[in-house]
Amino acid sequence: MITMKNKRLLLLLFVFAMVMSLTANAAIQFAQTRSTLTFSGTTATCKAVISGVGTIDATMELWYGSTLVDSWSDTATNRLTLTGTHTVVSGRTYTLTVSGTVNGVAFTGTPVTKTCP
Repeated sequence: MITMKNKRLLLLLFVFAMVMSLTANAAIQFAQTRSTLTFSGTTATCKAVISGVGTIDATMELWYGSTLVDSWSDTATNRLTLTGTHTVVSGRTYTLTVSGTVNGVAFTGTPVTKTCP
């Protein structure tokens, strides 16, 4: 026979299990990205910092319009920094993108678009 005390205990355990499940899923799926694109003369410097809980696989790409100019990829645990340089043309507009996965869950960073002076 299930008593009122046992029902409360079962409810409390159920709520605890749900909260732990939601917390674990949020941690696994969370990725924070910060990207920068700077120019020094005709050299573009690209940098992306990705933070997340677990294994991070990411690719950073430099685009001129619909043309892929260069890309950099790496893997790390909890924090990944990608950096790269590429010769660019003054007056052209370039876009830096970052995408990848954290523990197999896909993420896409906010693109950074700038014109080379």
